[in-house]
Parts: sequence; C-alpha cells; structure tokens
Amino acid sequence: MTTGAILVALGIALSKHSCMGTAAISSMPAVFTDVSAAHGAEWMTMGAWTFVFNLLFLLAEIVLLRGEFKPIQVLQLPLFLVLSIAVDAWLWALSFVPADSYPLQAVFLALSIITLALGINLQLAPDLVMCPADAIVQVVSYVSGRPFPKCKVIIDVTLMSVAAAVSFAALGGLHQVREGTIIAALLVGRAVGLWGRVLKPTLAWLIPPSPRTFIAPLIPKDGTRARNASNRMVVEDAEAQAQGAAAH
Repeated sequence: MTTGAILVALGIALSKHSCMGTAAISSMPAVFTDVSAAHGAEWMTMGAWTFVFNLLFLLAEIVLLRGEFKPIQVLQLPLFLVLSIAVDAWLWALSFVPADSYPLQAVFLALSIITLALGINLQLAPDLVMCPADAIVQVVSYVSGRPFPKCKVIIDVTLMSVAAAVSFAALGGLHQVREGTIIAALLVGRAVGLWGRVLKPTLAWLIPPSPRTFIAPLIPKDGTRARNASNRMVVEDAEAQAQGAAAH
C-alpha cells in the first residue's frame, strides 16, 4: 500500500515536472498551489493541497457509502499523509533533472502515466487501504456498477475540467492544465486496466488470499450493492407488471 502511494506521488511529480500539464488526479492541487502562491501563501505547497483534496475525497467516500463505510478505513489518513509528503519530496528531487525540450517533457509525461497506473494497481491489489484519490474511484465504481477503469477516466476528466475552470476564474488563464493533462485523463484509466492484466499472476503469488481479514476492505469484493440494486429493480418491475395485470 505504501509503495503504491509513493509511486503515485512519483507519477504526480513527473507529470508536473513534464511542464505539459499535471495529471488529472493532481490538477486541482496544482491549480490551488498556483492560486496560493499568487496570494502570498507559498507555504501551501503541492503536497499540502494534495493532503487537503485527499481529505475531501475521504469525506466523499463516507457520504457515498453511508452505513457501509468501515471505520477502519480512516487508516487512509496516514497513507495520504505519506503521499502528500512524498509529492513534495519527489518534486524537490526532480528539480535537479532537466526537462528543457518538448521530446524530453513527453518522456516525463509517459513515465508519469505508467507510474501512476502501476501505483494505483499496487494499492488495489491488497484490497485493504488506499489513498482517497484512488479509493473514491473504487467507491464510485461500486456504487454505480461501472468498471474501475471507466470510472477512473470519468473522474479524471471531471477533475481536469473543474481545475481548468478554477484556473480561468482565479488566475485569469489556463495554468497547470494542458495537453498532458488531457492525455493523462484519457490514458491513466486504460493503463490501470492494462497493468492489472499484466500484474495479476504476479500479484496473486505475492499477495495470496488469506482466510483471516485484519482490515475490512473498502467495498465488498463481490460488488453486492450494484447487483442487489439491479435485482431489486427487476423485482419491482415484475411486481408493477403483476399489479397492472391484476387491475385489468
């Protein structure tokens, strides 16, 4: 889990260092970092805003899952604290690496997409605790019944669009959201699915199923809510048809 969070932080830092636009998952923290700097609050770093937005995502999980949210999942807090610190640490380390040509920036962007997708997969594999920015995608996938990669793309595009709107409103132009943000929003979700297929045999060997669960997973492994909702709709439709037939 921690390794996955550190890799996600590296992916975020690589996307920002590429100067082609930050990854969609970090577009809001990146824009708000610029807004803070413009108003003299340089101490609100990219890592600090990453912490703030992950806290908001955690609250969104609680709202969406309601009674199904497991209190043990509050352990996401220390995990995204690690993520936030790692983002600033990676940004500092990458500041010594030149990215002064467009081809080199494109390489950093590609590495960002690959690293983000790998980090997300390493968080998903144990099915225990993950960073809220990724966990919220799992929750939306569970609640809506849609595949994780598709929900990832939808949420990334939404975050990117809101970040662009905030940038125009607060900074008078487009900051931190560029072609790289769009490319990442469209490709990270697909890369997650690809990494999942590639890593499945290895992760099954590294993380064997255990008969004892020490940490309740964020969502049921069988996706029961989506199936139960679908079954309930079928039953309700059948009952409505039966009542209509009886009335006639």
